[in-house]
Amino acid sequence: MTNSFLRVSSPVLVVMALLIAGHMAALFLGLPEIYLASKFWMIYLFIIPITLIAIYFIHKSFIKNSKSVAKNFFIYMMVKMIFTFAFLSPWLVWKDEFSRPMVFQFFAIFFPLLFAETFVLVKMLNPKSSEQTK
Repeated sequence: MTNSFLRVSSPVLVVMALLIAGHMAALFLGLPEIYLASKFWMIYLFIIPITLIAIYFIHKSFIKNSKSVAKNFFIYMMVKMIFTFAFLSPWLVWKDEFSRPMVFQFFAIFFPLLFAETFVLVKMLNPKSSEQTK
């Protein structure tokens, strides 16, 4: 990983760390036992790699062509929606006692990461004010 990628993706990494810490605290301190038994770790195995890989490739294409960010982000969002539906389909189709806790936990992690990804995209598209004055 390059230094510029880490600098660009740092908001997402911070949000991920805060989400994991907050989620673990909620699971062990406040949520009912069913949430802890619902294989919540699968959410992180799905969402963290897909997010970091996408940011890496969007950033890599941004370095080559700064006008490709929006197009690549929309392609990524379409792929992510398809993968999300495929990931959640076992809990949406074959409903059991774990369906609702799993879907709730997924979207409680998904949406804050989506906002962080959007923040990174906007940060890439808008140059710093010092670069605008040059």
